[in-house]
Amino acid sequence: MKLDHLKVLRAVVETGTVKLAAETLNRTQPAISQALKALEFQTGTKLFDRSGYRLELTPVGKRVYLQSLRVLSEAEDLTELIMHFEKGQEEQITIAIDAASDPDVLTPVLASIQLRFPETRIILQAELLSGAIEAVQTGAAAFAVAPALQVMLEEEGFEYIPVDKSVMHNVAAPMLIDTMGAPRTLADLRRFHQVIARDSGQGSGLFDRELGVQKGQRRWYVSDLHMKKQLLVTGLGWGRLPEHLIAEELAQGTLQEIRLTDTHLSFDIEIFVFRQPKLITGPVGSSIWDAFGATPVSLEKHSRQAT
Repeated sequence: MKLDHLKVLRAVVETGTVKLAAETLNRTQPAISQALKALEFQTGTKLFDRSGYRLELTPVGKRVYLQSLRVLSEAEDLTELIMHFEKGQEEQITIAIDAASDPDVLTPVLASIQLRFPETRIILQAELLSGAIEAVQTGAAAFAVAPALQVMLEEEGFEYIPVDKSVMHNVAAPMLIDTMGAPRTLADLRRFHQVIARDSGQGSGLFDRELGVQKGQRRWYVSDLHMKKQLLVTGLGWGRLPEHLIAEELAQGTLQEIRLTDTHLSFDIEIFVFRQPKLITGPVGSSIWDAFGATPVSLEKHSRQAT
């Protein structure tokens, strides 16, 4: 049974006549009739009732037609997949995204890629702290979206584009803040458990210590920020979380910012997308990078310095 015969069957059913099917497929009417006869010979039964003006499917013909639609759909998907790879389009791309980054930065880019390159698998790899940088360094991810310092990215030699800004807030549930009394310094928080997200990388360089954790601090550890938020909301500790993750809780009052008179706990962060320098990518990877911005910031800066 040939796919061509199934395409003819589909065209005849959709148009209702051999003449219209021939026009749709740009073939002669005898060629369409011959294809239908060949299909009926292979199935061993009549597929159409030819007693009326329009061809009507027999009960068996209806089942064959429905099955043929599934076969044609799978064949067309396979053809698109082969064409995808023949064009050099990547089979898979991994993007590391730090949990402190707002996913809304990434979703418009992903929507565009999904529409243009539906056969490429996108893997979003959740990371914390040094994990995103390490993923790009080792080649485990082609790109990363994460908070970083510009000087740190330049020291690593990354190409990068700033894509967002946010604030990291030190927060706790109202009941815990009431228990704290009126803390003035970080030392006043030592006896209350700080909930800390573990680094998903090896924590080298700037991350080779626990940032924002004082000596003698009681602490609990979690592996993701959503678990951290849940513990904070239930009053089991205090800690720092990105604004996009707790905006609703701050508005509703289920979390409140810890304000110390002698210490500023909250701080601004800048989110970058970055990659290895001069990374050789296919059309999908290039489209992802271009969607974030035209020219990498580091390259613009180096270009200005050269001139």
